[in-house]
Amino acid sequence: MAEVWYIGVDQVPASLAVLLDGRDRARRRQILREADRKRFLAAWVLARLVLGERLGRDPAALSFDRTCAHCGDPRHGKPIVENAGPGPDFSLSHAGGLAVVAVSDLAVGLDVEDATAGEQPLASALTERERATCLDYADFARLWTRKEAVLKAAGKGLAIHPRRVEVLGSTLLALPEELGRPEDYTLRDLPLPAPYVGTLAVLGPEPAARGRATPAVRSGAELVSDAAQVFPSSLPVGRTHR
Repeated sequence: MAEVWYIGVDQVPASLAVLLDGRDRARRRQILREADRKRFLAAWVLARLVLGERLGRDPAALSFDRTCAHCGDPRHGKPIVENAGPGPDFSLSHAGGLAVVAVSDLAVGLDVEDATAGEQPLASALTERERATCLDYADFARLWTRKEAVLKAAGKGLAIHPRRVEVLGSTLLALPEELGRPEDYTLRDLPLPAPYVGTLAVLGPEPAARGRATPAVRSGAELVSDAAQVFPSSLPVGRTHR
């Protein structure tokens, strides 16, 4: 079963940028808006801490391969941990003041949205049947997270138009042939702090006994607090106090 961790963006101090490698620091510098840079930092710090704990490795020493599995472009693929063997898979998302990370032994996709961030559903992203179920923006935000989580689990992201993925309620009804069958995916709504809504999509067979289980959702506040003491900004990347 997947594990999901969340953290408030403002809970991640700028000093923890020391955990990022050179490539991610460069990516962060290229982000124009300060609010977006903070969200990027929070999501990737949390991802490194969760993955480091799961793999038993220094989070600052982790590196990621972003080669697209579909076209071979090294810049925009779903990131995987380098030198980690067959897994785990992970996905991250952020919206407003929240960053969320999911980790699983199976292919996983995650999306989170602020259910109060807009006024009207984005009709162009919805099928006709989906539009009939979206009474307000909160409905749309929940539906959008389900669509994007599926696309991220498949490693495609928004390279596939979201209207080609149809979800009614929490049931995946249709998707492009190249993404497999709807029954290959398991969708789970996530209990996140209001006003955020999120969905986890897992691609692959789940054990029958756990097929309807709710993913473990945890606050990453303690992980971040501990890291802020272990990784002061004066330490070079890849080193820790012992």
